[in-house]
Amino acid sequence: MANEQQPMKLYGSKEGYDADVMINSKAVLSKDDFVATGVLTYALGDIIEVELPEFDVFRLGDKLKMTVYTKSGLFVWETTVVAKEQGSLIVLNPPENRRKFTEKREFPRVEVTKGGLLLGLQDVNKRNKHHLDNPIAISIKNISINGVGFTVDDNAMVEKIIQKHSQLEVELNLGFSMACTMEVVRKEKTNMGFYYGASYLNVPDEKANALRGFILKNQIETYFIQKREVQIKKAMEKKTVANP
Repeated sequence: MANEQQPMKLYGSKEGYDADVMINSKAVLSKDDFVATGVLTYALGDIIEVELPEFDVFRLGDKLKMTVYTKSGLFVWETTVVAKEQGSLIVLNPPENRRKFTEKREFPRVEVTKGGLLLGLQDVNKRNKHHLDNPIAISIKNISINGVGFTVDDNAMVEKIIQKHSQLEVELNLGFSMACTMEVVRKEKTNMGFYYGASYLNVPDEKANALRGFILKNQIETYFIQKREVQIKKAMEKKTVANP
């Protein structure tokens, strides 16, 4: 009995566990009067995947209690089902739980194909502001909750004045319009011109939830696509071994 109680001391008491400690751990999901046990197979940012035989009992939007038994202890939190596929559920990893764990990347970045407009910019010294009478199109390559990676369609016009630490006034088209200010934190030369990485300096409060929802949706879709590709590859390798 003492060994069973010991992990409970870790629940809610510390922060800084490696997020990988949860991978391949036993996970118990409960709702109403139903309890199912599975294996936690993925955890990054706002989402967690649990593989379990009874996945079809759960519905999108179900509120659950989740208990995870890791080698570092027992963790319990409330969560919600946000996606499901054959054999697995995707549930939210709430902020209060994320604070207990550290990840290699603080905010997961997802690849997208979206666009936007560069409306104006301020130079590195924060002295000269340039308003563009004719906004320049940008192509968004990836996005996270704290920034975007993009290219500028007309590099010849702006490549000299957009430098690291330049501030940009942009309008992002993510299926909804979001005007914001960003600071360039990375600039790289590519075969197609320059690639820029920028972090948000401000995001309108009324757009914050829409941005998080957009990233969450794309993260889930990207994960499922990658998972299917891995499964197909493994099946083909297995078939090759069986039929050389």
